[in-house]
Amino acid sequence: MVEFAIALPFLLLLLYGVIELARVAYVFSSVSNASRAAARYGSGAGENAEGIPHYLDCEGIREVAGQSAYITDFDEINITYDRGVNSDGTQIPISGIDPNPGTNSCPTEGVNVRNGDRIIVQVSASYEPIIPIVPIDPLDVVSSNARTFIVSIPIMGSSVPMSFSIETSTPSSAPLKNTPTITPTFTAAFTSTRVPIDLTKYAYDLTNAPTNTLTLPPSNTPLPTHTPTITPTRIACGGTTGIGNYSLRYNGNFMELDIYNNTGYPIAVSQVYIEWNHDKGHQGNTQTLSLTSISLSGQNWQGNILAPSQYIRDYRPYIPLGASTIRFGFDQSYDVQDGTERIIISLLTPGCDGYLIDSDK
Repeated sequence: MVEFAIALPFLLLLLYGVIELARVAYVFSSVSNASRAAARYGSGAGENAEGIPHYLDCEGIREVAGQSAYITDFDEINITYDRGVNSDGTQIPISGIDPNPGTNSCPTEGVNVRNGDRIIVQVSASYEPIIPIVPIDPLDVVSSNARTFIVSIPIMGSSVPMSFSIETSTPSSAPLKNTPTITPTFTAAFTSTRVPIDLTKYAYDLTNAPTNTLTLPPSNTPLPTHTPTITPTRIACGGTTGIGNYSLRYNGNFMELDIYNNTGYPIAVSQVYIEWNHDKGHQGNTQTLSLTSISLSGQNWQGNILAPSQYIRDYRPYIPLGASTIRFGFDQSYDVQDGTERIIISLLTPGCDGYLIDSDK
């Protein structure tokens, strides 16, 4: 009993130390997992059930962080943004947003973010011993996690319509051989036969009866007609004699891209892709912009699309020779550009297949 009484305080102290160390490790793990899960949710493409992009869904980000821990109460969950880091490790700030992880910038007010920016989530919690045997101040546990988020994702397909028929007729270089068909001429000869008869019965003399010969005319058979072989001619789309574009410009309700085609042929288009500032592109009570029309040299499309980006799959115009302009019309004036604007036109004509008209180039 005496020995147990002497050893018991040390045993209890050891057990207490193990419990407290486990609590510290749990708090560290909870804070780290919460910041990582929240940043992962905020960096994902898409929107929540209410149509809010994940990187702006502040309540959803904080809810995901809270779900990572069951018995740990977080003191702060701060959300902010930056444009990555320089080669020396310093942050690149976004105008109007404080990139310090200790500040909260979500939701952003009037600040537009773009592809390649980062969301930073910092979670903090305090640790205090269950029984303050040793008088120590509460320990602040802080974890920050940054992830690059995606506002929109362009997906380039490789399939093309099977109805494409842009080609030029090039006669085969092989010599033509027209072999006439020889039709034999049949000559039928009909000769009268002299039959001995009693000439005294007739009043005229048949001694010198003529021989009648019938000749058929030769057959006129037409020579076979030669059909030239049609082979597609590949077009050079690069260089000064190719196809290209200039920079985007904005004119009222339109986003426009000038295109030049110096190939000498109209160029077929397989698909058209567009990104635009759909949620804050207009300065007014309603900031959203819906894509309503597309036109290129009289080839028009009508619709109503509200999204960060879109493939216009039912619009496949031809790019005419020389200079032309493709115009994307919106329901309101395009007042605010956020840097995500982009137009990608995939070409289909042989020699240009796989070649892109890209407003970013």
